[in-house]
Amino acid sequence: AFSSRGPNALNPEILKPDVTAPGLNILAAWSPAAGNMFNILSGTSMACPHVTGIATLVKAVHPSWSPSAIKSAIMTTATILDKRHRPISVDPEQTRANAFDYGSGFLNPLRVLNPGLIYDSEPTDFITFLCSLGYDQ
Repeated sequence: AFSSRGPNALNPEILKPDVTAPGLNILAAWSPAAGNMFNILSGTSMACPHVTGIATLVKAVHPSWSPSAIKSAIMTTATILDKRHRPISVDPEQTRANAFDYGSGFLNPLRVLNPGLIYDSEPTDFITFLCSLGYDQ
């Protein structure tokens, strides 16, 4: 993980990251002024476009879904297994990762369009949550 590893510093009830996505050694566009058209980059700036693309695909297939429903589909279909179908690890020694390392899991674009049950939320849900934390002024 590059950033956003949990628990959340302000409230441990908020799990971060939400989901993990490809972000290591990604072939990316690069400024021609640098001499190359492409470069191999790593980090959250490489992972974010993958999640954004999946969210856009979900919205195209399910145009009536809210942002919360789309986030739910992405999170509830994520996998906690790596590409070799073993538990996600945090290092080359295969130390097993946990939810504070990977959130709900690794982005799974093959399942996200048909997630089954999705969880939706509205502004009142967030207001209720904040009030339960004492933010009621």
